[in-house]
Amino acid sequence: MPSELLHIPPLYTLVGLYRLLTDPFIRQPVLDKIKHASIRGLIVGGLYTIGSWKLYDWFIRNFLVGSNPLLNIFKSNKSIENSTGGIVNIGIGKFSIPIDIVLYTHLFILLPQLSSILRYFIYKNLKIARSRAYSLTVSSRGKPHEFWSQGYIEEWTNPPVPLKSGKLDENGRRLRSNTYWIDWLLWWPTQLVLRKYLFLPLSPQLPLLAPLVKSFLRSITTGEYLHQPYFDSKGMNNDEIWKWVEERRWAYRAFGFAASLIESVPIIGLFFSISNRIGAAMWAFDLEKRQHLFSAGIIKPLLPNQVGFYGMGKVDDLGIDIQKAEQEIDKKFSQRKSDSGSDGKGIFEIKGKGLGVDESGREKIL
Repeated sequence: MPSELLHIPPLYTLVGLYRLLTDPFIRQPVLDKIKHASIRGLIVGGLYTIGSWKLYDWFIRNFLVGSNPLLNIFKSNKSIENSTGGIVNIGIGKFSIPIDIVLYTHLFILLPQLSSILRYFIYKNLKIARSRAYSLTVSSRGKPHEFWSQGYIEEWTNPPVPLKSGKLDENGRRLRSNTYWIDWLLWWPTQLVLRKYLFLPLSPQLPLLAPLVKSFLRSITTGEYLHQPYFDSKGMNNDEIWKWVEERRWAYRAFGFAASLIESVPIIGLFFSISNRIGAAMWAFDLEKRQHLFSAGIIKPLLPNQVGFYGMGKVDDLGIDIQKAEQEIDKKFSQRKSDSGSDGKGIFEIKGKGLGVDESGREKIL
């Protein structure tokens, strides 16, 4: 990928989606793993929708958007007051669309449930598909194991230093500040109360803002999580991972926000959780090429006034031809025959109960 893309991290989510849709080397083995389970999940979801539609319709009309004060225990009447004949406008200005408030509330409750049903059916194979997507993307770059395993190369002259008094998690990883209240906000019961019994009654548009806030709060941890296979392949320890992410804090925030946001879309977000692994692998590849430029002394460690917003400086003020230097790196490693297919290097296996933005578990390189 062009070096300039390193300075627009969210675009790697689109790169991942594009490669998943257009590259048969990745698409076929990945989607074949979840195809049959997805069909079963969609059939069950369709039957659930048909069987529960009238019940939900009664519940919504009487408890969420109804006008009976004795039954209406969850909502204020703001959403009804702002509606015309039961129709509300969702969106901003010219980009708003009219929709029946009962139907809108029904879909807002039902779609996440359908997503959970589909996830239940493809859960096991989805983990494999995600790991396979990352591994196949790495393999498609045609680089040997030596390219990925050179270790951590410092790119700053004055790198951040972790506080010795900082708290650690159960894996020995340093916790970032102000994470406890974020964990509380992201807890699913809190999300349920906020979205369905606070935001929705006050305004039909407020629940649409919740994914934006949620994605921002979990952005940096999402970006770091999606790059865990990359850190493992480099053999980075916990302090090096902390330093690496801290130096590129806003790059990981931007990428993690975009990845978390598209994964929050009901149903198709499960598909995006696969493409995000591909985007993360493509970003890792570009970052590793840059690491080799520092390792070879082609780029000198950045001074504090050079690091820039994303912690990687600017393409046009490093005093070298980045494209030409990267081509030399590609040529150097492409001349070697990759051993990824012969001894298992670059193949990833799932460890843990699950993978995804809001799941536990890690990807381990064999």
